[in-house]
This record gives sequence, C-alpha cells and structure tokens, in this order.
Amino acid sequence: MRIHRFALPALALALGLWWGTLTQARAAASAEFSTGTVLTMDQALELAARNRHELASLRADQTAADVRLRHAGLPPNPELVVEWDNLGNDLPGDETRETTYLLSQPFELGGKRSARIDRGRAELLRLRHEQTATWLDIAAEVRAAFIEVLAARERLHLQQEAEQIARDLAAITRERVAAGELPVTEEIRAEARIALTGAETLRSRRLLEQAELSFNAALADPGAMARSADGLLPREVAIPEREALPVRLQEAPLLALRRGETSLATAEVALAKANAWVDPAVSFGVRTLAEQDGHALVLGFSVPLPLFQRNQSELATADATARKAAIREEAATTRLGLELRKAYAELIAADREAKSLRDEVLRPATEAAAAVQEGFRAGKFRYSDVLEASESLLAIKARHLNALIDLNLAAIALDRLLGEPALPAELRFTSSSPDRSDT
Repeated sequence: MRIHRFALPALALALGLWWGTLTQARAAASAEFSTGTVLTMDQALELAARNRHELASLRADQTAADVRLRHAGLPPNPELVVEWDNLGNDLPGDETRETTYLLSQPFELGGKRSARIDRGRAELLRLRHEQTATWLDIAAEVRAAFIEVLAARERLHLQQEAEQIARDLAAITRERVAAGELPVTEEIRAEARIALTGAETLRSRRLLEQAELSFNAALADPGAMARSADGLLPREVAIPEREALPVRLQEAPLLALRRGETSLATAEVALAKANAWVDPAVSFGVRTLAEQDGHALVLGFSVPLPLFQRNQSELATADATARKAAIREEAATTRLGLELRKAYAELIAADREAKSLRDEVLRPATEAAAAVQEGFRAGKFRYSDVLEASESLLAIKARHLNALIDLNLAAIALDRLLGEPALPAELRFTSSSPDRSDT
C-alpha cells in the first residue's frame, strides 16, 4: 500500500530524471564523436561496397573471365612451316635444292568451340554468384558492427542512468544522515556506490570506442577519419512470412553459388570430353626449285593418332570435380535450410522476448523503482530497498536491450540467407562479351 501511495508522483519524477539523463548522455556521446563522421546504415554499406578488397579482387577475376569468354570462340592459330630439302651431303647431279612454304590450319572437332564458350559462361556466372555471396557476408559484418555501436551507446546510456541514480540516492542519503534519520555508514555506502557506477561508466565508454573501431575496420576505408553509427537501435524489424521462406531459399544467392559451381564443373567435363577428339589439319603451300627456277603447289593433310593420350587424366579430374560439386550443392541445400529455420526461430523468439519485456515487465518495474525511491526520500524505505529496486529496474532494461540486440542480429542473419541487401547496381560487374549469359 505504501508503494501505491507514492507511485504516480514518483513515476513522473523518475521519468523526468531518466529522460533528462538520457538526453544529456546522448548529447555527450555525440559531442565525443564530433571530430569524426556519423553514417547511416545505407551509407555504411555503400562505403564498404566500394572499399572492401574482397569485392575488388572478384571484379578483377570477372574482368579476366570476361576476356576469356570473348576469346573462347576463336579458332586455333594456323601454323607457318618452311622446309629446306637436299642440303649438304653427296647429292646426285640431278638433285636440286628445294624450299617449301606451308600454311597449316587445324580444324577443331568434337564441339570444342561451343564447349569453351559454355565453360566461359559458366565461369563468369559462378563469379557473379561468388561476388553476391561475398557481398552478403560483408553486408552482414557491417550491419552487425553498426548494431554493436548502437548497442554499446545504449549500454553507456544505461550505465550513465545508473550513475545518476546513485548520485540522487547519495544526495537523499546525505540529507537524512544530516537530519539524524540514518547512520553515517549509509552515506559511506552511497558514496561507494557512486564510485562503482562511475568506474562502470568508464568501462562502457571504452567498450563503445572498441565497437566503433570494429565498425571502422568493417568499412575498410583507410583514408577516412573515425566514423560512428547514426541513429538508435531499432525496436522492431520486419518478419517475413514463414510459408514464403522455402521458396525464397531456393532463390538465395548462397545456394545459387553452389549451383554455379556445379554448372561450371559440368562444363569442365564437357570441355574435357571435347578435347579428347583429335583435330586434323590441312596444309597448303608452295615448293620452289632454286636451280630450275620452278614452283609447285603442295597440299597436305595430317591427323594425330590417339593411340596413347586421349585426355584421360583431364577427363577423370573433371568428372571427380563435378561429383564433388554436386555433393556440395546437395549439402549446401540441407545446411542452408537448417540455418534458415534456426535464424527464423531466433528472430521470432527475440521479437517475443523484446515485446514481452517492454509491455509486461519494464513498465511495472519502472513504477516500483520510482515509488521506492520517493518512499526512501520520505523515510518509508531503507537504502538497501531502494538500491535493490533500482538495480532490478536497470537489470530489466539491460535484458530488454539484449533482446533488441538479439532481434537485430537474427534479422541480419536471416537477411544474409535470403540475399538481402543487394549489392549496389553501379558496383555490379557488366560483361562486355557478346556471348555472355545472364541466367
């Protein structure tokens, strides 16, 4: 009953103190970072997309693969042969020196040209899928680092709130000690509490600085000043429909990468089979008789005899690679399905916990703590009572914050599996090959 008597006025007072403390803490945190730059989530992702060396390396690989694709349809080079006959030794009188000029052109059989083109297309497509998958890993890393900065900042705000509560309680304690209502030992306890919360505030500041350093490392911008995350930790995230997840998983870039590897391995098998065919060559030339000042046309035909080498080793290697790629694709389908269900379950659980703490626990705990603090001022409660109530409230706020962090990180993990966010269009590789395939 004593708690309810002080509940409403104490709650108003506590909320006013809390809001003032929170505003001052956020202003102080912004002032501490005034020499740097704050970024929104979209700005951070764009910066990382331009600076991360993994994407730059893949763009170089794509350029090389595009060149190979553009030249995959070219025929083999012709061969120029010059022969000199009847040079030296004891020659009969009617023998004359001969010079022959031949131009030999091999002709590819077995579909080598189309196999090379198919292989080039498969390689370029696989690299595109790898670029997308790499970007999803980078985006998840940057987003998680962004969330950690926001979370560390809110942890600092909570600790500053705890420090302010300790100072308020110490002031009330001093007043009651001066009035003879409490022993001096209570004032000593209150002052020790201020020192303890102050030390924890310093630790929270250090953790915020570490989170910002990790965030800057994820951006990989060596020429920039220190950057921090802008905004507040999101309280809600979009939750997709459970029924749509299996369909979206089949279109996920991480699974498309494994399909691309299987397609490339299959193209390698087709190319190895095509290369097992021997290529005949037709030659055409002119033979000159130096002493008789005569010329004669020469026509030839040659074909390798596949008695020993029939591309057996390359074909066996390609077959093994194709089988392994198919196994990895099947394993990836199973693994990604499990990861998707796990990430979705964690997202749902974190969302429920955050909403439950906010709606059912946080408000009553705030009212109780405010009432006990006001009752302590009026001499109704002991210092240990109000300390216990304030610590309980801060613990609930910290737990609610942890639930929000889990909620956001689960959303990031789910987005990575489903292929979000997309790589900026201006940074996607565009093939210059007329034989490219975008499917």
